[in-house]
Amino acid sequence: MIESAGIILCIDDERVVLNGLQSQLGRGFGKDFAIELAESGEEALELIKELLAAGNDVPVVISDELMPGLKGHELLRQIHQMSPATYTILLTGQSDNEAVIEAVNQANLYRYIAKPWEGHDMILTVREAIKGFYQDRQLESQNRLLDRHNKELEKIVEERTRQLQDEKRKSDELLLNILPDAVAKELREKGEATPRNYDSVSILFSDFQDFTKLAAEISPQELIHTLNECYTAFDDIIDRHNLEKIKTIGDAYMCAGGLPAENTTNAYDAVAAGCEIQQWVTEWNNERIANGKKSWGIRIGIHTGKLIAGVVGKKKFAYDVWGDAVNIAARLESGGEVDKVNISKATYELVKAHFSCSPRGKVEVKGKGEIDMYFVENRI
Repeated sequence: MIESAGIILCIDDERVVLNGLQSQLGRGFGKDFAIELAESGEEALELIKELLAAGNDVPVVISDELMPGLKGHELLRQIHQMSPATYTILLTGQSDNEAVIEAVNQANLYRYIAKPWEGHDMILTVREAIKGFYQDRQLESQNRLLDRHNKELEKIVEERTRQLQDEKRKSDELLLNILPDAVAKELREKGEATPRNYDSVSILFSDFQDFTKLAAEISPQELIHTLNECYTAFDDIIDRHNLEKIKTIGDAYMCAGGLPAENTTNAYDAVAAGCEIQQWVTEWNNERIANGKKSWGIRIGIHTGKLIAGVVGKKKFAYDVWGDAVNIAARLESGGEVDKVNISKATYELVKAHFSCSPRGKVEVKGKGEIDMYFVENRI
């Protein structure tokens, strides 16, 4: 067993499947991560106890659903209790929707992947999970530093106690806004919110180009200030277009239309919001350049499709979405171009009467083959 190293844990009762996962993940991550294997849920629980006790990071656990003894969703629930920061991935069959929903509710499920999976999609999903794991850790460390700083300020500036308490109250109220009104109401009335299947939701992803390089060139304080400036503007824009903010991961911003209340305008709403975000960033960059600062190029991708949405967690609630439509929307963003709104054919068919779009044809994307894409040019 490797001490103080990153571990990717794979669980399946079929040795040939484990060997395949070990081979795929070893090629993709073997230089930086050890690939540990377990042939049952019981063996996996003992193994992860040992790994955590030895000080290892376990950023990702991949489990099959149908196994003798512990089923995959129950295993991931227990692993989540032992290591809440670990990102969990469930390998499912065509009839495992109930298991997926239970894993979403109890195991903070990151993604589910249907068997047989596409190798490129598996690698991309694991890579994104690893990125999220370490970004969560960095944000947690920054939050601890901010919390310590706030406590020191309270001791030094006693006359501002009342004001600080008032700000804390405002902060608590803001936390309540992380859930949609309907979901928050259901939680208050029932103590839980039931995950739902949606037939038509439009997902918008945005990402800043070369963010890692840009972040390295400025101080942490300026980085946080700049992201906050952008995300505050994005929040205002999507509110005007009836979209729901899902989450941010580093420089990635994700929102969706058509949930929790279903509607028929979500594709139009998402494209209109994407165009407004792109226009805002353009004007913001012009001002930055005039002030001698570097511009931040943004890519935006939008796709419309089916997904599952619901609340995860028990204390710090989070509203999230899962499904292939989410993965495709992310590929639309990464496969787009700077300062362009890139949409799928599914979204284009719903908005072509309202927006002029230029077809890009079929564009090859990792893990999804060829996808018909369109650049949004302007409103009609």
